[in-house]
Amino acid sequence: MLRMRVCGCVIALLCSCFVLLAVAQVTHPSEVNALRAVKSSLSDPRKHLKNWNNGDPCKSNWTGVFCFNNTVGADGYLHLEELQLQNMNLSGSLAPELGQLSHLLILDFMWNELSGTYRQESMALNSLLIAVF
Repeated sequence: MLRMRVCGCVIALLCSCFVLLAVAQVTHPSEVNALRAVKSSLSDPRKHLKNWNNGDPCKSNWTGVFCFNNTVGADGYLHLEELQLQNMNLSGSLAPELGQLSHLLILDFMWNELSGTYRQESMALNSLLIAVF
């Protein structure tokens, strides 16, 4: 009888873990890759973006990354709403992968030393309401 109880508890525990993993919220992989590409194309001498190496952008509070109130979209993923990297002494050019942030509403790189063309990348963002460079 004890063996059945232990077995039942183990099964219940495993099922609970499976359910938790199944509903775990993560940022869409293409958006994570886009952010990593943006970071690698920039020079960040003050290390403002150092936490972009760890965890999930929406769940780990990456610097300058704001998501849709941590609610899952219709596709089952979290999505970026704002990318605010103003006045961080960043330099370099923006990666073309920026265009993969398809749910982005606000893009702010004001008061940085960016070079190159970035209109092309931001124009692919149909949802974009505000872009400041």
